[in-house]
Amino acid sequence: GGILSNLLKLYHNQDADTSSLPYHSRGQSGSSFFSLTPTPLQTPGHSPPDSGTTTPRRGMFGRKSKNQSTASLLALAGGSSLTLGAANTPGREFSEEVAEKLKKLKRPDMGKRTRSAQGIKNAFHKMNKTKPDTRKIQNDLANIMTRHRFLTKLCRALMTYGAPTHRLEEYMNICSRVLGVEAQFLYIPGCMICSFDDSTLGTAEIRLVRTDQGVDLGKLRDTHELYKEVIHGSLGLEEAVVTLDKITKRDQKFNKWLLVFMYGVASVCVGPFAFQARLIDLPIAFFLGCIVGFLNLIVAPRAQVYSNVFEIAAAVITSCLARAFGSINGGTVFCFSALAQSSIALILPGYMVLCASLELQSRSIVAGSVRMVYAIIYSLFLGFGITIGTAIYGAIDNNATSATQCTNPMPKYWFFFFVPLFTLCLIVINQAKFRQWPVMMIISFAGYLVNYFSSTYFNGNTQISNTLGAFTIGVMANLYSRLGRSFDNAMIDLWEFSLRPFVRKYQKRAKARRERVAGGLRKLTSLHTPVKRRLGYGLAAAAMLPAIFVQVPSGLAVSGSLISGLQSANQIVRNETGTVTVVSAADPTASPLNSTAFNVGYSVIQVAIGITVGLFLSALIVYPKGKKGGGLFSF
Repeated sequence: GGILSNLLKLYHNQDADTSSLPYHSRGQSGSSFFSLTPTPLQTPGHSPPDSGTTTPRRGMFGRKSKNQSTASLLALAGGSSLTLGAANTPGREFSEEVAEKLKKLKRPDMGKRTRSAQGIKNAFHKMNKTKPDTRKIQNDLANIMTRHRFLTKLCRALMTYGAPTHRLEEYMNICSRVLGVEAQFLYIPGCMICSFDDSTLGTAEIRLVRTDQGVDLGKLRDTHELYKEVIHGSLGLEEAVVTLDKITKRDQKFNKWLLVFMYGVASVCVGPFAFQARLIDLPIAFFLGCIVGFLNLIVAPRAQVYSNVFEIAAAVITSCLARAFGSINGGTVFCFSALAQSSIALILPGYMVLCASLELQSRSIVAGSVRMVYAIIYSLFLGFGITIGTAIYGAIDNNATSATQCTNPMPKYWFFFFVPLFTLCLIVINQAKFRQWPVMMIISFAGYLVNYFSSTYFNGNTQISNTLGAFTIGVMANLYSRLGRSFDNAMIDLWEFSLRPFVRKYQKRAKARRERVAGGLRKLTSLHTPVKRRLGYGLAAAAMLPAIFVQVPSGLAVSGSLISGLQSANQIVRNETGTVTVVSAADPTASPLNSTAFNVGYSVIQVAIGITVGLFLSALIVYPKGKKGGGLFSF
C-alpha cells in the first residue's frame, strides 16, 4: 500500500489500544494514559476538544460515548516518522514503562480500582498482542517514504546531469518496479510529473520535479553506477539516498575560469576542421571564444535579465567583432566567416534538436514537440543575432568585407590533429572524469573519420554523412557499454589475484628491511578493501556525447547556414555600390531577407535528423532484443 493506507492502519491499531482501557486510565481528552510523556514508541493521542466544549461522558465500565473525538491524520503523520531502532523495543520493557506511569497517576477510590483491575489487565494483554502489528506498519511507512524520496532524488539527478531525455520515463518505471512502488511518470522539458499510486485506497500522491537540464558527464556516471547498484540489489536505500546527496552536493571538477579558457581553446580547435580557419585566424578565434564563455558562465548566471537574451547578445558581439577583424586590409588578413562561426560553435542548438528528434522518434510527442519548437526559435535567435551584428558593422564601415569563404585554408591532414583537441575541450567543459577521457576521444575521432570520408564521397548531402558518422559512434559506444564490464572485471581479477599479491609481498619485504635497520621488527598488519566489481552494462550516453558535439559543427559548416545572414545584412545597410538602401516588404527583391532567417534552424534540423537515424540504427544492431535488466543508457 501507500502512505495513506498505512496511516489508516496505524490509526486503527491506536484506536483499538485506547478503546480497550478503562475510563480512569485515559487522558482528559480521550487520549491514552501514556501520552502524557510521549516516547518514540507511541503515536500522538487524540486531539484536545475545542474551546467551550466539555469532555464527552462515558457510561459504566469504561464504554466510550458516541461523541468521543478521534485522532487527526496530521497527528498520526507526525507520529509515523519513528526511528527504526526505537521500534524494536521488546514488549516487556513497554509493559514496565506503562506500569511506572500507572503508579504516578492519582489513585482512584477502592471500589473503582477493584472493579477495573481485570479491565486493566485485559487492556495490557491486548496492547502487547497488537504492538508487533503497529511496529510493522511503522516500518512499512518509513520504508515507503524512503523509496519515494530516493525516486524523486534520482529523477532530479538524471534530468540535471544530461541523461537521455527520451528514456527518462523508462528509467524511472524500471526503478520503481524493482523497488515495489506503484508509480507513473510523465516527462515534459524541464519537469517530471511523478504519481505514486495506492491501489488499496485508489488514491495517488503527485509530485513535480522541476530542474534545468544540463550536462555533467562525471556526475552522470556516478548516478548511473548508483542506479545499477540499486537495481541489482547490492545497495540499500538509505545508503543510496546518502550517496546520491553526496553526488549532488559535490563541487564541479573544473572551475568556471578554466572553462572560460577552454571555450577559447575550443573555438581555436573547431575552426580549422569545421570552418576552414587558418593559423593566423586562431588567436582572434580564441579571443572571441573567451568572450562567449565569459558571457555564458560568468555573466548569465548572475543576471537573470541578461540570461534571457544571451544567445542574441553573444551572436551580435561575436559577428560584429569578427566582421571588424575580417575587414582589415580589405579582408586579406583574417577570415570573417571562420571567425564568426567558430566563436559560437559551442552554443549551437545541435544537442537540443537532437534530443527533440530522439523524443519524436521514440513517440514522446509532447516532449519532442515542445523541445523542437524551442530549438527552432533558438536557431532563429542565433541567425537574427548574426544578421544584426554584421549589419551594425556594415553601417559603420562602408568597405566591410562580404566574403563567405576563406582563402588558402589549411591542408586537410591538419584536421585530424585538431579533432582530438576539440574533443578534449568538450570533455573538460562537460566535467567528465579522467577515466572517461580515452574512450571518449577514440569514439569521437572514429566518428569524425567516417563523417569526413563519407562527405567527400556524398558531396553536398550532409544527412548521409552525418547518419554514417552517428551510426559509427553509436555502435562503438554501445559495444563499449556492453563489453566494457567484462573487460573491467577481468582487469580487476588480474590485479586482485595475480599482481597485487606479488606487489604486496615485495612491499612487506621492503618494509621489514627498513624496520630491521631501524632496530625493531613489528608485525605488519593492513586492511585491504577489494575493488568493487562492475554490475550491469556501462554508460554509453556519456561516451558518445562529445562525439555527437563534434558532428554538429561539421554538418552546419557544409551547409553554410551560419553566415547566411550576411546577405540580409548587406540588403539592410548597403548594396554592392556601398550606398544605403531601404528594403520594403512589398519589394520582390526582399525575399532573400525573409528566407535566410530560417536557414540556421532548417540546417540544424537536417543535421539532427541524420544523427538521430544513425543512433537508432546502432542501438538496434547492438541490442536487437532490447535490454530487460534495466534502462538502456544510450541515445
